[in-house]
Amino acid sequence: MPPLIHRIFALSCAVLLALTPFRDAVAQQGQRLSLVRDAEIEHSIRTMIAPIWRAARLDPSAMEIFIVQDGSLNAFVAGGQRIFINTGLLLRTERPNQLIGVLAHETGHISGGHLARAQEEMEKLSTLQILEALLSAGAMAGGSAAGVGAGRPAPADSGGLNAPGSLRYFLKYTQTQENSADQAAISLLERTQQSVNGTIEFLRILQREERMLIGRRDPYLSTHPLTPDRISSFETAAARSRYTNAPESPQFLDMHQRMVAKLLGFISPNAALQRYAEGDRAVPARYARAIALYRTGALGSALLTIDGLLKEYPNDPYFHELRGQMLFENGRAAQAVPSYRRAVQLLPAVGIVKVDFARALLETNKPDDDREAVRNLELARQTESGSFDLWRLMATGYSRLNDPGMTSLARAEMAILRGNRAEAQSHAATAERQLRQGTPAWQRAQDIKAYINSRPSRN
Repeated sequence: MPPLIHRIFALSCAVLLALTPFRDAVAQQGQRLSLVRDAEIEHSIRTMIAPIWRAARLDPSAMEIFIVQDGSLNAFVAGGQRIFINTGLLLRTERPNQLIGVLAHETGHISGGHLARAQEEMEKLSTLQILEALLSAGAMAGGSAAGVGAGRPAPADSGGLNAPGSLRYFLKYTQTQENSADQAAISLLERTQQSVNGTIEFLRILQREERMLIGRRDPYLSTHPLTPDRISSFETAAARSRYTNAPESPQFLDMHQRMVAKLLGFISPNAALQRYAEGDRAVPARYARAIALYRTGALGSALLTIDGLLKEYPNDPYFHELRGQMLFENGRAAQAVPSYRRAVQLLPAVGIVKVDFARALLETNKPDDDREAVRNLELARQTESGSFDLWRLMATGYSRLNDPGMTSLARAEMAILRGNRAEAQSHAATAERQLRQGTPAWQRAQDIKAYINSRPSRN
């Protein structure tokens, strides 16, 4: 599996992902999305946007962040309280206020209930009309993008001014939603005493991108207002805001710099080595170089760099985690274990780090390590129950511990995540027979069977 950050996994995603329920979109087998998991980046984004969520009266613990490995400038909401952010957007933001402005817009979509309303409007149109509209507007997998989805030129025969009346109404409706989300973003930034200048700066980045990519966009076949109009709206807000020149949080600045450095090191290591000179002693620069060196095969130099950072910052969990990843992915699992163990000690509530730790433990092929791996996976299950990787490792661990009931249960969970109903039913039935009646695991096996039986079969 590619070594990008922790792991990249493919998620089936329909063309209408941004405007349909998440689970249904996954089942439609359209485009494929590569999602990146990284504890540090997810934590940084959540920390930066949490004040906006609270101002919107949304529960931060109920919000989900997904990072999409895609170079385009895009972010969108889908399936309730899920925000998808492209790596291309993260890398192009120059400071945290720009990213916060984009995510404030996305929060406006969620707090405004736009997904449910858009679904109602789309039901009035034929599937062909919807697809033609979204494809012409360049809104594939980004129907509620924060004005940052790189558009495509409308085909010559796409309808233009001759688009059907119902389609025109839908496009007007989505533009209204985008304007509403912009106004919500302005309000949320004001209520959290943050500047709208970052949003203006990023819209100008988008405007330059649009000029390079598409030259001209048909305002009738676009789900977003024209970027110059949006810039004007935010400039008007800046002129009357008390917080236009508000300074950014030093914590957010540090998080953003590390996030960009880390992403670039993993995604474009050669570019990272060029951008962050060897003589640059700033932490983000050294972090990026450590990652880029290991990604380009210079493990010795990478370890020297990360060890230098750990000498100065011995309690930075993400440096320990990276060191463990470097060693593990170079076939040195036993040496990776202490680094992962320290990262888990410093991040006791972060499930995905426990999953990586368990993977390294299982690779050592020692009974004591197998037991420790299973203990960590059971703890990780509290936050990572939707991870196929977790259940695969769980099945391996319980198999080695000669626990057939828990092995079957883990395989049932894997089958559910793959969408294989028959296999899930079979493993759950086996687990039910093998597990002690009345235990939580036995009850879970029954729940899986009941869930499968309650779901309509898809032909």
